[in-house]
Amino acid sequence: MPVQYYLDVLGRRWRLLVGCTLAVGLLGAASLPLTYNNYTATVGFVVSVPDEPRVGTDYYMYNNLYAWQTSEYLIDDLGEVMKSRAFLEDVKRELGDPTLDVIALSRDVGTRRTHRVLRFTVVARTAEDAYRFAAGAVRVIEKKGGEYFAQLGADRARARVIDPPAVTWNLLSLRAGLDLATRFILGGILGLVLTALAERLLEQESLSGDELRSLLRGEDPGGVQLALPLPEAQAAAG
Repeated sequence: MPVQYYLDVLGRRWRLLVGCTLAVGLLGAASLPLTYNNYTATVGFVVSVPDEPRVGTDYYMYNNLYAWQTSEYLIDDLGEVMKSRAFLEDVKRELGDPTLDVIALSRDVGTRRTHRVLRFTVVARTAEDAYRFAAGAVRVIEKKGGEYFAQLGADRARARVIDPPAVTWNLLSLRAGLDLATRFILGGILGLVLTALAERLLEQESLSGDELRSLLRGEDPGGVQLALPLPEAQAAAG
């Protein structure tokens, strides 16, 4: 059939197509998991290691570059500690709220001009929970940072907050956006199928008697033999 035929069908049935697309897409949006709509709180830390005390005559062999390099490695180690379940429980105890709802903990290490910065991120379903946990993480690091660094073999290291907790709203993640787009596409496909089906049914209802008899004999109303004639048509032809 020519392209114009399909364009005419879409022109007549566009309401059905648009309705199916919107219905499936909006129902899909309403059923998206709540984790797609969340809040993120981020805190920035730096780690420093004091220079070794200069006593005796061997301190001339010491280079304070070693302390700087050690702090750079400790940034990564501290980030892994803060992602752990033990740290999560420490923060909940600090806040006195064992039921605090947290979706995810993550960390990212970025580089500034003179040092690396640990950005600790907490994702929660409400802005209040995200901020409370981030603030609690700061207090835990200030109080128990020495214990964490002692476990890493650097009990003299210290962590300092340079970026206080900041909360942002994440409406849709990339995954959620792709999920939602897929649902709208499926709605459009369903709309096209229903449009074609509705048009076909209406065409059959409008067939004349001769056209209907041709269809039953296994022929297209235009005179073309169908590839798979109906059993009744075969019997009639016999």
